[in-house]
Amino acid sequence: MGLDKVTLEIFSKLEHKWLYHCEGKKTWVLSIDGGGTTGIVASASLVHLESQIQTKTSDSHVRIMDFFDIIVGTGIGAFLASILVTENGADRPLFSAKDTEEGT
Repeated sequence: MGLDKVTLEIFSKLEHKWLYHCEGKKTWVLSIDGGGTTGIVASASLVHLESQIQTKTSDSHVRIMDFFDIIVGTGIGAFLASILVTENGADRPLFSAKDTEEGT
């Protein structure tokens, strides 16, 4: 199977899963950039974002994962994304954004 066909198949599945059932609902995507030391800035931004979400919702247990449908990244951004979406076995995030600072 050629790369173009594989890419088309992957995007078709994503499109079907995230777009067709979402009439009237937006799909929220968080994309985290990579690039070595950029991870420090990205991590600090995630901590700030989660802090702002907690302040706005008045809930200290809310996590970034609760507000995005898809969280992705490249390089160090992929590592940070994987930290944010790792579940604890009870459908809750295992780590907070503050834990990403320790990983960078």
